Amino acid sequence: MKELVLALVAAVFGLAGTVVGARAAKKGALISAEVTLQQVRDQADVDQAHWLRQQRLQAYEGFLAAWDECLRIIDSVGLPGNSDSPGINPLKEATGRMAERARRIDILGPAEVARAAEELAVSIRRDVDLATKLMELAESQRPAAERITSGTLPAMASAVEAMEEATRQMQELTAEAIEDVRVPPGADAMFEAFERAEELANAAIAQAHEDNDEFAVFLDQATAIVAELKSNQEAREGIRERFTTAARHTLDSATS
Repeated sequence: MKELVLALVAAVFGLAGTVVGARAAKKGALISAEVTLQQVRDQADVDQAHWLRQQRLQAYEGFLAAWDECLRIIDSVGLPGNSDSPGINPLKEATGRMAERARRIDILGPAEVARAAEELAVSIRRDVDLATKLMELAESQRPAAERITSGTLPAMASAVEAMEEATRQMQELTAEAIEDVRVPPGADAMFEAFERAEELANAAIAQAHEDNDEFAVFLDQATAIVAELKSNQEAREGIRERFTTAARHTLDSATS
C-alpha cells in the first residue's frame, strides 16, 4: 500500500512538471511568435514606406517634367495667345498630362504637395483658356481689319482726291475770273465737286470713328487678358516654390 501511494505521488509530481514545462514552452513560443510578428510588421512598414517614397518621387518628378514641358512650349511660342502661335494645341496636350500627374499626386499625397500640384495645373490650364480667348478675340477682329483695308482706307483716299480736285477747279476758276465780275461758267461744277468731296470726307471720317471705337473695345479686352496672363504667370512662381519645398520635405522625412 505504501509503495502504491509513493508511486501515485511521484506520478502526480511528474505530471505537474510536464504541465509546467508545457506551459513554459507555450509561453516561450508565444513570445517568440510575437517577436517574429513584430519584426515582420516593422519590416513591412519599412518596405511600405520605401515603396511609398519611391512612388511619390516618381510622381513628383513626372509632374515637374510635365510642368517643364509646358514652360518650354510657352517659351518657344512667346506669350500664349499670339494670333500666329502654333503652340496652343501642344500646350493643351501638355497641360492634360500635367493634370493627370497632379491627380496621381493627389492619391499618393501628402495633402500639402497635392494642393500645390493642383494649383499649378489649374494655373497652366487657365493660361490655355486665356490664350484661346485672346486668339478668338483677335480672330473676331478679322472682318473689321478687312473692312478697314478694303473700305475705310480707300474711302479716305477717295475723299482726299475729291477734295484736291475740287480745290484745283476752284484755283483755275479763280485765276480765270480774277478780272471778270461775272460768275465763271464752271462755278456750279466746282461747287458740286466741293459738296461731293465733303460728303465723301464725312462718310469716311464717320466710318473711321466707328472702326476706331470698335478697335478701342478690342484693345481694352485684349489688354485685360494679357494682364491676367502675366499676373497668372507671376503667381505660379510662388506656387512652384511651395510645391518644391513641400515635396522635398516629404521625401527627406521618409528617409530620416
